[in-house]
Amino acid sequence: MVVLAPWPARARGDEQRWDDAADGVRVVWLEGGDAFGWPGALVRLREHPARIASAVRFALAAHRAQGELGPFDQTVAHFVVPSGWPLSVRTGGALEVVAHGSDVALLERLPGPLRRKIASDLLDAGARFRFVSRDLERRFARATSLSVLDRSRVEPCVIDVSEAPTRAAARARLGIGKERVGVVVGRLVPSKDPERAVRLATARADRVIVIGDGPLADRVRRASPAVTLSGKLTRPDTLTWIVAADLLVSTSREEGASTVVREARALGTPVLAVAAGDIAERARADPGITLVSPD
Repeated sequence: MVVLAPWPARARGDEQRWDDAADGVRVVWLEGGDAFGWPGALVRLREHPARIASAVRFALAAHRAQGELGPFDQTVAHFVVPSGWPLSVRTGGALEVVAHGSDVALLERLPGPLRRKIASDLLDAGARFRFVSRDLERRFARATSLSVLDRSRVEPCVIDVSEAPTRAAARARLGIGKERVGVVVGRLVPSKDPERAVRLATARADRVIVIGDGPLADRVRRASPAVTLSGKLTRPDTLTWIVAADLLVSTSREEGASTVVREARALGTPVLAVAAGDIAERARADPGITLVSPD
């Protein structure tokens, strides 16, 4: 198996490759320049549109790597643009395109003729589509072509919360007594609407912990004296806070199958969330999820 992935040039320098003999995966890091990195490619491109040049360099490097290392029996392209289209339409072999919330939202903003061409080229290449939620599948088909539905399936990404401690152990480890704690987890970017998440959480909890970082960090910090910004944490530490909390709040509008919501419910933590992606569908079957209006 070969994995092609972008890496910021300033962090690692020129393209670097290595083999992982333990599981047979060869990772090929390709220069991504300033287009990739925290808090996400789309946010970084909106901040500085000139970074598109770095994204183009990555796409060209990925195209060259495909030629050097291929042909492949199967290609799995995460994100419709650019990994699926145009990079993978001529790689040969079976092609699966995995669509996520952010790239479906991006595709919806493109001109209609371009959206339809992208879908047509992928369909002509024999592509099959995997969506992390039924809502994303419907939106993608409406924005491109209903023919996509003949070759699509819905499959949320797998989650594993087995490393999380019990609720009692987590609260003891974090020094939480009888106070009611709310958590907000995610990138602090406009599409996640973290300021609103904090307002909702502070109305329902004595103490609010915000796990994550991004350009809205200062505004979130000023939102309430009850808020503590922890910055980015390791996954085990994040799961510890989620299981210890009395409530998790998610106000992201660009979700497919929200990982943090699914993790919270797997750990038994109640959730207050905007009905984005498949959250409304999940809420109908799970009384532990309370919906809040997107507006």
